[in-house]
Amino acid sequence: MADPVQKVPSRQNLRNTLGLAREFGFLEFNTLDHTLWDDDFMGDTFFGGYQTTQNGSGAAAPAMTEAANGTIAMVTGSADGGRTDLSLGLSYSPSLNAVIAARIKVSSIATVKMEIGFTDVLSGTDAGAVDNADTTTFSATDCAVWCFDTDDTTDVWRTSSTYDAHSSSSVWTSTETGFAPVADTYETLIVALEGVNTAEGATATNPSTAHFYRLDANGYQTYKSAPITTGPTSNITLTPWLFVQNRTSSTRTMTVDFLKVWQRRTAS
Repeated sequence: MADPVQKVPSRQNLRNTLGLAREFGFLEFNTLDHTLWDDDFMGDTFFGGYQTTQNGSGAAAPAMTEAANGTIAMVTGSADGGRTDLSLGLSYSPSLNAVIAARIKVSSIATVKMEIGFTDVLSGTDAGAVDNADTTTFSATDCAVWCFDTDDTTDVWRTSSTYDAHSSSSVWTSTETGFAPVADTYETLIVALEGVNTAEGATATNPSTAHFYRLDANGYQTYKSAPITTGPTSNITLTPWLFVQNRTSSTRTMTVDFLKVWQRRTAS
């Protein structure tokens, strides 16, 4: 007879076994109570369930590339303003503590815009969730994204979030981190949302709290934001979002090593 298997891999049983030991948060990924999207871009066929839009001469849909660990290339083309993006359906909610992590690099940090995080509309709707970081105007009504844009006054990563599209100064945050990406060098960018759920009284006006993390090319944490209380509205659904746009007539390529997105299956 084969050795016994775990018949009910639930958070409840994991907690009954471990309590709230340090390992709990890592092992929780293996339970039925977590949803997980984990794409390492292996093989030769790009997943057809993504939504993606291109604009401008030479802009290309994300495509698999032959590289160690598997990658996709997102190419802006040569038009000023040329862009390409990727979304994955409106399936993630701050009320379920959604988290996105993407390991990316860009061919050049001159004349380029990038966004990584969550936004409220699918590909083909907005040319970026952030419209202008200097004036903190947003195309999205609800989003939380890492944003780098050389059209801004200062060329650094910003942590940008809103829950009401800049309708007043109290519903948005755009913070300069003080550091920029390095050309052709990987980094992992993480956005984690913590929202209130309906049972806790969530309404259409309750923002979530957003947390931003950066890991270097070797996976070591180099940045952790303070909690940002202007995250997307807690009880809406969001899509993972990867975006790159040319800011001149020179092609830029954002390479993505992996995309990982997860959340609780229920709020309790």
